[in-house]
Amino acid sequence: MVPALDWQASTEVARSQLDLFHDLSDRVSLTPDDRRRALNLTERDWRAWHAFLADGPIPAQPPLPEMLRRLGHVAFNLTVVAEGARGVT
Repeated sequence: MVPALDWQASTEVARSQLDLFHDLSDRVSLTPDDRRRALNLTERDWRAWHAFLADGPIPAQPPLPEMLRRLGHVAFNLTVVAEGARGVT
């Protein structure tokens, strides 16, 4: 079982990564549906993670480690796109 402090830290990391994802998505003008598809989420899962970001409960799907992996992968790709649009090499 995960101690309460570790669980709290994990949810804070997840919310932080979701915020970063949305900031990067804004930079490249991704629509909400494009964001959902980039993370390979169903509409139901997208709504659940969106509610989580607004202090809701952590969704069951995808599991937190998988969601963090997806967020990291997509955030990296969005950073590359955003920097390419600015001409950064």
